[in-house]
Formats: sequence, structure tokens, C-alpha cells
Amino acid sequence: MGKDGFREFVKKNPNLVDYVINNKMTWQQFYEIYDLYGEDNSIWNNFKNKDNNIGNTSLKDILSIFKGIDLKTVQKTLTSLSKAIDVFKDVNNSEEVNNYEERPKYKYFED
Repeated sequence: MGKDGFREFVKKNPNLVDYVINNKMTWQQFYEIYDLYGEDNSIWNNFKNKDNNIGNTSLKDILSIFKGIDLKTVQKTLTSLSKAIDVFKDVNNSEEVNNYEERPKYKYFED
């Protein structure tokens, strides 16, 4: 029961990855269970057959996410970003206007 055996076990049971991604378990915890109990223990039934609702996002869940968003604040932020982008475009696209006329050498003011 080494690391290679554990890797093969995880390949056979890809739903274990979902527990790690959702921070419900760590690979260390899974490995310790694997090392103590082996592959065939009934403790794995909790993880193999359990539906952890990944990928089952409903319209209600999506709407609850958008429910907390203040659209006026989003609009103000987008307007501010648009103005900032326009300013950066103007700075990058502007040509330097040189209104400076070089004076002849050895001339003083108002000569």
C-alpha cells in the first residue's frame, strides 16, 4: 500500500478529486485512510457513492448569486473603468505638440 497504489486507487475513483477541490478533504487525509484501511474497506462507501452536488447548479442557485449584486454600483464601476480606458487611449495616441520656437543665439528678451 504505497503511493503508487494510492494513485491507481484515485484513478479508479475520480470523485475523490471533487472532495479535494471543494476543500472537504485533503490528499493527505485520503492517503491516511487508504494506508490504514486499504482499498476495500467500507469507509470508502462514504466517498464513492455520496453525491456531493458538484455540477448540479440549478437556476435558483445562479439567481441567488446575482441577487446580492447591486447593479447601480456595477454600472458606476463600469463607467469609471470606461473613462479611465479612454484617458489612457488619449495619452497613448496623442502626439506631442511643440509650440516652442527656438530663438536665435545671442538674442536677449524683447530684442
